[in-house]
Amino acid sequence: MTIDRATKEIPFVYVKVNEQHLELEDLLKHGVTFQSGNPKLNDLQAVYWFKLDFSNELDTLTSQKEWILHPTYFSKAFLYLNENGSVTKRPIGKFNKLDAKTSMIYTPGVKFTKQNLIDQRYLYLEAHLTFPIPNEPRFEYISNSNNRFFTHYYTKEDLNLILPDQIYLGACGIIFLTFLIIYFNILKPEFLFYAFYVVFSAFYLVQDNITLPGYNHFYDHPLGYWSIVISQVLINLFYVLFAIFYLDTKKNYPLLHRAMQGIVVFLILLIATDFWAYISENYVTHYTILNLQRIVMTLFGFFSMVYLLIKFKDRLALFVVTGSFFYMAGALAYLFTINKYHMIIGSMIEIIIFSLGLAYKIKQEHEGSLVLQQEVMSKEICALRAQMNPHFIFNALSSIQHLILNNDKKSALTYLSKFGKLARNVLESSREATVSLTEEIDLLRSYLELESLRFDKAFQYSIEIDGTLDTDSVEIPLMLLQPFAENAIIHGLVGKKKGDKSLFIRILTQGEYHVFEIEDNGVGRFPAKSKKKDTRRKSRGMEITQKRLKMLDKTEENKNTVEIVDKYDTTGNPSGTKVIIRIHNP
Repeated sequence: MTIDRATKEIPFVYVKVNEQHLELEDLLKHGVTFQSGNPKLNDLQAVYWFKLDFSNELDTLTSQKEWILHPTYFSKAFLYLNENGSVTKRPIGKFNKLDAKTSMIYTPGVKFTKQNLIDQRYLYLEAHLTFPIPNEPRFEYISNSNNRFFTHYYTKEDLNLILPDQIYLGACGIIFLTFLIIYFNILKPEFLFYAFYVVFSAFYLVQDNITLPGYNHFYDHPLGYWSIVISQVLINLFYVLFAIFYLDTKKNYPLLHRAMQGIVVFLILLIATDFWAYISENYVTHYTILNLQRIVMTLFGFFSMVYLLIKFKDRLALFVVTGSFFYMAGALAYLFTINKYHMIIGSMIEIIIFSLGLAYKIKQEHEGSLVLQQEVMSKEICALRAQMNPHFIFNALSSIQHLILNNDKKSALTYLSKFGKLARNVLESSREATVSLTEEIDLLRSYLELESLRFDKAFQYSIEIDGTLDTDSVEIPLMLLQPFAENAIIHGLVGKKKGDKSLFIRILTQGEYHVFEIEDNGVGRFPAKSKKKDTRRKSRGMEITQKRLKMLDKTEENKNTVEIVDKYDTTGNPSGTKVIIRIHNP
């Protein structure tokens, strides 16, 4: 099918008057003189009257009954035509209720017939401006049957105009939802402000081609249209709010912070003032306000970029400067060329840069959080040692006192020697988060020897090490195994009344894992929990060790694990506990 969009241009003359409420009859009575040429449509206080002359088109108009007039798309406009011998006034402006718009590019136009011509040759059009129109006025007409090629069909050229807008709109929608979700998860205000900045950028730059349900009715209403126009101010408002929190200007850039606070107040007052001017139909003030904010924000943007380049403290400032540069370049190009795609390109580059900047900030804060967690964990470990050491020292000294009172000097000296060695090793290693497996085994062996002496060798222990394992090259968290060994002795073996008491420690390699097993043949966990004495206290050592293992795991799969296995004999009675620690070592 061939798309025939051939239109015929209608010659016209015009007159500009300052009286807002004249009717056509009044205008003609005043004897105003229409003039030829193309007027500059930039006087918001004037009314432009156009007389369209069809004298050379009468034969063409006879060929079909109905025709469609396509005038310049004015905000408020009225077409004067002949109906049944009298002149009637038909609203045809953007803010007037017209036929439903079915095309994303073209208006439906205004239907007329040859009989509608005044004096059998003219149509008159009254136009009111709410904003300057940069293009020259143009009036064309086409047959009603061919008008469908404007309203219901798209050519390749049309799609080339629509596609960039839709890509930009879709990208902004995805980014808006993404940052909104991030905000609700981490509650950082910069993500919320940036999400609103993106969505208002989309509304402002793609205002003519948005396909949301009901949008056309909203956009073609005076207040709806103002909401879209004022988006250019909201863009700047949310951008400044975003920068305040993104850069933490109150802390890092106090001078810039005060300037930004002033700009926020200025923009809020400007929005309120502009709303008053607009609803009062004071369009000159409305347009002046918008130009004022463009000038102020351009100057402020340059000041901010220069200030940050001189005073920047980290890469976050460079993200802001780079993104702002591309956005301002696009905005200025749009201002001087009236080609919105310059601003869309600048906005897309800026959005990409700021998205990377926000991702960088998340990474920066995550790394800072990890460092803080490690410091907290280190303090907790120190606190644990501070809690454990007096308790352990008291028990050790009590045991030494017991041996001396029993005149077992040899055992007392042995105990004291081993205790001193353990205390020295712990103090020497206390500054390191990790130690070699060899050092950990030495500390564990010294601890077990002391506990064996303390309990009169009431239990036996063994440490088995995989022969293929190089214990000097393996690094593990300091005192990883000691809390589990202590738990096995205190809560498992000491409470056992009959039979041998054994503690087995095995250090193995299984694929990508180092495996540590601490197994006892004591009373098990549940009988131990039921006892009142010495078992109410939760093992802080085990709890902290599990946290340390989780922090040591750099992956998201939590490959470092602690598994506790309860053992039972053939009759179903508890027969001990087995702890299996797996540390991922790819």
